[in-house]
Amino acid sequence: MDIEEIRGDLLERFPQWSNRIRMMRFMPSDKAHPVDNDGSSIFYNDPLLSRYSRESRLFYMAQQLVHIQLAHKARRGEREARLWKRASDAVVNSMLRDEGFQLPQDVTLLREAGSESAEKMYEVLYALGDNEAAAEQEMEEVTAKEKPPLSKKAGDESGTKSIEIDDPGLARAVAGLAEMLEPSLQLDFDWFPGSTIRDGMLRYDFRTYPVSQAEILLDTSASVDADLLRYFVRGVKALLREDAVVRVGCFDTKFYGFQDVFTEEDIENLQFHGSGGTDFTVAINAFTGDAENQIIFTDGYAPMPEQGCNCVWVVYGSMAIHPIGGRVIYAKHSEEREKHEIDFLIT
Repeated sequence: MDIEEIRGDLLERFPQWSNRIRMMRFMPSDKAHPVDNDGSSIFYNDPLLSRYSRESRLFYMAQQLVHIQLAHKARRGEREARLWKRASDAVVNSMLRDEGFQLPQDVTLLREAGSESAEKMYEVLYALGDNEAAAEQEMEEVTAKEKPPLSKKAGDESGTKSIEIDDPGLARAVAGLAEMLEPSLQLDFDWFPGSTIRDGMLRYDFRTYPVSQAEILLDTSASVDADLLRYFVRGVKALLREDAVVRVGCFDTKFYGFQDVFTEEDIENLQFHGSGGTDFTVAINAFTGDAENQIIFTDGYAPMPEQGCNCVWVVYGSMAIHPIGGRVIYAKHSEEREKHEIDFLIT
């Protein structure tokens, strides 16, 4: 199966996620039926998936891409894995059907999935238990004949619309960051050890090096899921140039140093430290001043620092903050506000 062909099809259907799709790892696995994901990479069963049409293969890959974008793996928590997969699949399937994707013949939709979150669909399925007869009454078989795909030309935005999705608010917050980030990548110069020796001395070369384009500080004082933190870093990285230098650091009452992020593998290998209180003065003093973009990801539960900082505060939760300087984006998530809107552009 031609993975680059699939990648190209996804880029055409989801141009707003182009950086993320280019970074995406597609891994063959005989355990996938026919596709799965681990929160960052897509796994596919080549022999099984090759039996489907190109449009059906695209649907299954798009399904996993949306799962990753909505952090469904991180949001499962202690829920039963099989039932959570069924609930979250139903919600994503409904979204893709509404956006004009042609569903494979073996894909089934839950009747209520078009208007409920994955968490709510899980509750519905959990209440039904093992009663397959009752479950069948909740299900609606959907075929390509019942709902044909939209016929739109590439680049046509006339059908662009906002749809409600069951994300934890971070998708919207990351989208809001796009208007606040500086796009350029600066270069600096310094002396570096060279590869030659002259008169018994190691020669040094005067070379350029990339200055960090973004520094992200993660408030790890609260019990924020590690996958959710990676989801946020991944989203910010996707907004920048592919060669952007991103540095990620953790803080509570101490700063635990920066880790450089260039690739998806670097994001997966991020180490998260801290679990104590929160000191925002420590955080803003940790910024080096080299980065064009400075971002703090926090729940906001601590006194604001007395000194100003020209950074972007992304607040995950319902705490209102009023820092001196900078801008604030809220990624609120509560039972009263489970759904948020982001734009899907399907070409």
